[in-house]
Formats: sequence, C-alpha cells, structure tokens
Amino acid sequence: MLEGYEELADIDMLEQAPANNTAKKEMGRLEQKGCFRKWKRLDLAPNDRVFGSRFHYHIKWDGATGQVTNCKVLLVEMGNHMKEGEDYEDAFAPVPHATSARVIISIAAADDLELHSCNLAQAFIQADKLDEGVNGSIFISPPKGWEEDEGVVYEVLHPLYGISSSARALHLTLTKWFKSQGFTTAGFEDSIWVREAGGEYSECLIVSAHINDTLMACKSLEVLERFKASFLQRFEGTDEGDVTTYLG
Repeated sequence: MLEGYEELADIDMLEQAPANNTAKKEMGRLEQKGCFRKWKRLDLAPNDRVFGSRFHYHIKWDGATGQVTNCKVLLVEMGNHMKEGEDYEDAFAPVPHATSARVIISIAAADDLELHSCNLAQAFIQADKLDEGVNGSIFISPPKGWEEDEGVVYEVLHPLYGISSSARALHLTLTKWFKSQGFTTAGFEDSIWVREAGGEYSECLIVSAHINDTLMACKSLEVLERFKASFLQRFEGTDEGDVTTYLG
C-alpha cells in the first residue's frame, strides 16, 4: 500500500492527474450525477464569473494500523477567488465539538448502546444547491490538462469541494432530512440530532455528523440497522459498522 502512496506523491497534480484512471472515474461520476451543464464561454452573460478548477488527491489512512486504505481524487473548484456577498452569502457550517463527540461515545459506553458510523460518498454533491452566484449560477473552467472542447466551461449544478458554501449546503440538506424524520438538534449543537423513542423507531436515536462522517447511537441494534438503511437510501454512502476508532 505504501508503494501506491509513493507513486501518488510523485504525480504532478495539474499536468498528470487527467492521465490517471481515478481522475477519469471522478469526472465520469460527476457527469453521471448531473453535476455539470456545459456552456460555451461566449454564451455567458458579460458579468458571469468563471472560476478555475483542479484535481486534488486525497489519501486515507487507517487510524489503528497506519495503512493506506484509499487513494482517491476530487475535482475541486478554486474557491479562494470567490467573494463573499457576490458569489456566496454564507460559508458557515457547524460541526460537533470534540467534547460533544466524546460525550456521545461515553453515553454509548455507559448505557451499553450500539455505536455505529456511516460515511457519505462524495458528500457535497449530494447537497441541495444554494441559490448563489452571479445571476444565480457558478461556472468553472475544466481542470488544467483535461481534454475538453475549446471554449467550454461547466455550470456547477451541485455543490463541489472548494466552493465556499458547499459545507453549509450539505449541513442544511442533512438538517432538512433529519427534521423530516422527527429529529431535533441537541441544544447548541446544530450538527447533533436526537430522535426520541416512538412511532417508527422504538428506541432513542442519536446522530452526529462531521461533514461526511457520522456517529449513530441507539440501544437497539435492530432499530439502528433500520435507521441506517433509511439514511443510506436517502444519502449515498457506506455503512462502516461498529466504531472501533475515533479521531477527535
């Protein structure tokens, strides 16, 4: 696995990334999910803003073993050029305090709760797009080195990594769904949701979301499994099962 890391470290991310199969898969997934609409730059309004984009490689490690578990590539919009109040309104997205996550783990240990985790795949593009951008749209140019017809730019139809408000869009989307399932936020923690026992679920559920990583606690394994199935039916992701390690 470390050999894959060394190979990855030598890649010129701007020039050589498109030649890598992972970059092709990333662009294919984004197109399949309807994240782009192609435009000719000449057809844009005079005040439309077009931002750059690039490929970003991300290496995931197993916290317990130190092994490289995944090498993936993301298309990232170069949001460092975006202007607050012009290209986006608000970038704030709450995440659980580390102490709050430890409290959930402590409650699970003390009350013998099941503690599981789910991971959202390509989390940001699953969020509802916010009504932002000049003329209500955000455009990006293809990443450097990517083969595309001359003069073509992409209108972004789903939040991408790098867009300043993408994390906020995901948080608002998650909040809307959790509220539809009968959850309420836990005090001042806007990214921790609690559902009291009753109705569809006979046991209390506690869910914490740190962007794409979630903690889920419940007394009943059967109830927790049913809830995870419902969650992963709405949001594409993976069931990570029992929590064995947590960094925070």
